[in-house]
Amino acid sequence: MNRRIRKKQDKKITEAINGLISIAEWQERQRQAAIRRFVKRCEALYEQQRKEELTQ
Repeated sequence: MNRRIRKKQDKKITEAINGLISIAEWQERQRQAAIRRFVKRCEALYEQQRKEELTQ
């Protein structure tokens, strides 16, 4: 296999790997955002329950 063909193939492989990395990073950001939303909702529910207990 000559050098030019190998270089083209290496470039395509590198682009494919970078694309997969980008997708994985995006998925991780989405997961972290979902966790933050869940924690915020739990905190809000906890505060609401605490206020209700204090008013009883």
